[in-house]
Amino acid sequence: MNITVNPSYISLERFIRTLPEVFLTQGIMLHDKRNVVKLFEMDGMQVVVKRYKVPLFYQRIDYTWFRPSKAKRAYLFALRLKELGIRTPDPIAFIECKRFGFFRQGYFVSTYTTHPDIKSNISLLDTDTQLFDGLIDYFVFLHSEGFLHGDTNLSNFLFHKEDGRYEFEVIDVNRSCFKDHPAKEDCLANLMRVTRDRKLSSRIVSAYAFRRGWDATESVAYVNHLIDKYERKRKARKFYKQRVKRQG
Repeated sequence: MNITVNPSYISLERFIRTLPEVFLTQGIMLHDKRNVVKLFEMDGMQVVVKRYKVPLFYQRIDYTWFRPSKAKRAYLFALRLKELGIRTPDPIAFIECKRFGFFRQGYFVSTYTTHPDIKSNISLLDTDTQLFDGLIDYFVFLHSEGFLHGDTNLSNFLFHKEDGRYEFEVIDVNRSCFKDHPAKEDCLANLMRVTRDRKLSSRIVSAYAFRRGWDATESVAYVNHLIDKYERKRKARKFYKQRVKRQG
């Protein structure tokens, strides 16, 4: 195993080393789909452990020699976000397990937050002007810092009120990227997956464009074009998989 522990949480190192052995039988399940997320308590501290699914063989080769695993990226990106003043749960550690010299599976450990995500409270964006405006300003802030979240689904944006104003934080950042002065097209493309609700999407993009001094109509049209293109590809993939399944 390759284990890296944040020096600020070195007291948890013994527990972290046991995670690959105890993950299946201990902890409270928070999410169980492609990846598995569990809540653990150690020395009075609640921590979240995300176990990424076993990658395909070519990905295992990639993560062994050519680029960081998702677990490592989640850890390193969280550290960088902290440096930029962007809120995200504290990165505690990451684990990379190998088999026969090849990367096998990764774990990412972070602090636990009880703050709700926006997607679960999406109706508030229609009724709470302060929340909506705060979210738009937050997107502008993230992009101005050169951070492009890899999955802008609103379930990855948490919020709470602090001193009368909304504060936000990001999670699930391993697929993100950092760019110095991202282009207009990069920023708009980054908003493409915020929501599948076209009306809300247009409202968000329009407000964002206004903040940036861009033409709102053109910006909305550009994002809608990207969404249409994505939907066509998704339907084509679905059709192909169904056809292969029938023939198989």
